[in-house]
Amino acid sequence: MTTRARTGAALAAWTLLLALAWVLGQVKRNTTDRDLKLDAMPLYGTWDPHFDATLLAPLAAGALVIAVLPAAAARWRWRYAVIATAAAAVLFSTALALAHSHPSTWGDLDKHYASGGRFVDEAGGVAPFLRQYTELQLEGVFPVHLQSHPPGLVLFLWGAAKAGLEGLLFQNAVVQLAVAAAAVAALVIGRDVAGERLTRRAAPFLVIVPAAFWHNNADVVFAGVTLSAVACLILATNRTGPRSVVLTAVGGLLAGAALMLSFSAALLAVPVLVVAIRRRRWGVLIGGGAFAAAVVLAPLLWGYWWFEGLQVTRARYYAGVASARGYWYFLLANLAVFAFALGPAIAVALARLNPRTSGESRMWIVVGSCLAAVAIADLSGMSSAETERIWQPFMPLVLLAGCALTRPRGWLALQLAVAVILAAALSVQW
Repeated sequence: MTTRARTGAALAAWTLLLALAWVLGQVKRNTTDRDLKLDAMPLYGTWDPHFDATLLAPLAAGALVIAVLPAAAARWRWRYAVIATAAAAVLFSTALALAHSHPSTWGDLDKHYASGGRFVDEAGGVAPFLRQYTELQLEGVFPVHLQSHPPGLVLFLWGAAKAGLEGLLFQNAVVQLAVAAAAVAALVIGRDVAGERLTRRAAPFLVIVPAAFWHNNADVVFAGVTLSAVACLILATNRTGPRSVVLTAVGGLLAGAALMLSFSAALLAVPVLVVAIRRRRWGVLIGGGAFAAAVVLAPLLWGYWWFEGLQVTRARYYAGVASARGYWYFLLANLAVFAFALGPAIAVALARLNPRTSGESRMWIVVGSCLAAVAIADLSGMSSAETERIWQPFMPLVLLAGCALTRPRGWLALQLAVAVILAAALSVQW
């Protein structure tokens, strides 16, 4: 099949998947008595078109990135190219947030997690809070986000507040730091596995992507921490001696922290496993796993057991809106939303990424292993909608497929158009 034919087929498939998810979604809404809380089916939120001056922010930021970053990423020294990509990711995410029409755009972390610090104070401190965490989860005492996650982020924000770091400015700085960390981690992983040339070419696609519209919530924090852990562990598999030991330890500790933030972080062990097994670095797997286990097991001293939390989360999930949303429709719709968040250019990039050439075949190791993690997440039944937010940790590694697009600016302009239209049309509280 020619390149033009693959491009046309990929765009057609992307469009058809979205159209099919929308049509079947309307059928599901009309045949379901309960409120699915998906007024923009299959997206979370409501359609609330607005066309005002705020849209100039992402248009200007996106145009600047498209004009500058492809050349900068290709020609600047590696460290400066990485810094430029991280800065551009923060710039574009912030610009989209400015264009967002919902009044709660900047308050997601505060509303859903920082406010949970009162439960720590009411319990009488960290130890009693951890001791009763799963019990209160099961009883539905906590808000929905605390019912669905381990206590790590609540405890971090509670501790930060005790140290004087609190408020919307600090919380949004944490989110945007995570945006930058996720972009840097993806670049580091791509370079280590597939080489610098292809990773430089992929860099702008980590920035200009419709998914950046949702870069203002806790799942971005989970992405930053989890992908940093994956990056450290993958780097460790390609090094020896003290550097490998240090990277293994740091990666394992970060992986444990990621697991205490989100249960889904466990799925990003797939790329680490694939790369480590391919390189036959069993010591990194054992050492990294040991450090991660130490972090996860430590709360047992105060009565919190991670696997019990996972079981309770599953029980609460199916006792809530998931019971109305069901399984089979979202098996398709989750993937459609994921494809939409990645944008049409990435659909084309995935079709063009050639597994028969050495560099692109290595990039397929990263992209393909992450897509395998997405497939597991989809089949698990623990994601029925809201994957534009929940699956943020998976997106940066799939965006590395953008390296297959050798003339990026036109494709980046298409990505920008989708992102700006989304910002103009969708209102969502996170």
